[in-house]
Amino acid sequence: MIRFAPLIGVFLIAAGPLWQRKPPTLQSNDLVELDVVVLDKQSQPIHGLTQQDFQIKEDGQRVEVKTFAAITAGGSTRFDDGRSVALLMDDTGIPITGTHPMRSIAQVMLSPARVGDNVSVVRLSKSSDEAFGDQATALARIDGYHGGVIPFSRRDSGEYALKVVAKMARALELIEPRRKVIICIGIRPVCDVEEPLEGAVSPLWSAWLDAVGTTARANVSVYSVDPMGLNQRSSARGIGLVRLTGGELFANSNDFGPPAAAIWREASSYYLLGYWPPVSSRQLHSIDVKVARKDTHVRSRQRRGP
Repeated sequence: MIRFAPLIGVFLIAAGPLWQRKPPTLQSNDLVELDVVVLDKQSQPIHGLTQQDFQIKEDGQRVEVKTFAAITAGGSTRFDDGRSVALLMDDTGIPITGTHPMRSIAQVMLSPARVGDNVSVVRLSKSSDEAFGDQATALARIDGYHGGVIPFSRRDSGEYALKVVAKMARALELIEPRRKVIICIGIRPVCDVEEPLEGAVSPLWSAWLDAVGTTARANVSVYSVDPMGLNQRSSARGIGLVRLTGGELFANSNDFGPPAAAIWREASSYYLLGYWPPVSSRQLHSIDVKVARKDTHVRSRQRRGP
């Protein structure tokens, strides 16, 4: 089993223009795989659901669930029992004084990992870091993390974060066809970039489209852990990459153990559904998943790309 030091000490106080875009083309209706976490009132995964319990709509149109599997994984060395979790550590929005707290939080986020799990660490500004490697490499990257490597810019840092997420998703796609998780530890404008208006002249549009498309194809959900601790500035904003990819936001707490346990628990128990989408010329597609059971909370992807 992987062992990490406990959390100790101080927490932080700290698309192109329209005329350059190609005209839309009709997209083929290849099978779409969608991983869905279903939680009860205590945020515990619900087991025993069947294919008939799920309803999926894409772009407002109901689609038929064609494939179905209930997945459980515990991180053992048995075939198909490993979980895939990658950390993305923000080193632009975090000042240098946050270096040691960020290292401690990263250790907590990986503490539930077991010997059969795929674990990796990527530092945002380190272009040589890849979302694969062994456990020793992951620990070395945490130890080598430093805050404040590049000055934060709301536009540039957000765009760069989207590109890094897309790069990580491409690497994770090669591991297995099941659910993968990226845990982004950092400030909200980096870890949860807000969705730009579709069709608007937005400098983020190209990077956004790529990040949403690659995470969907790789079955990657992005979670965000705000290291700012008990800080009301971490209050909710507009919807962003995290919830649209099926992840969750964790903020306003100095205890990072519960978020780590919740993320790994959701990576361990979920349903994998497949459906044939309608043929469409849209660049982005909305997805809505409902479960025919009361008192449940569904966590699933809400957007997919072409």
